[in-house]
Amino acid sequence: MVWTDHEDDGLEPADRRLHAGNVLYWLATIVAVMIVIFVVADLAISWAQGQPILRIFALLTALLVWLIGRVCRSISA
Repeated sequence: MVWTDHEDDGLEPADRRLHAGNVLYWLATIVAVMIVIFVVADLAISWAQGQPILRIFALLTALLVWLIGRVCRSISA
């Protein structure tokens, strides 16, 4: 089997290529998921202490970070 570079032949779909918008989208998605994980962990800890607190501001921040990533992805496409 011979190694071939198909970058110039146009067979690769445009959305599979690496663009800054896609990189920013995935980084924003990872950050948003990490924020949600910390919110859930904080909820579990505060629930165990008898006073469950849901961090709405943190969830809204995660949503905003993810939406900014979506905007970066759509602009670069």
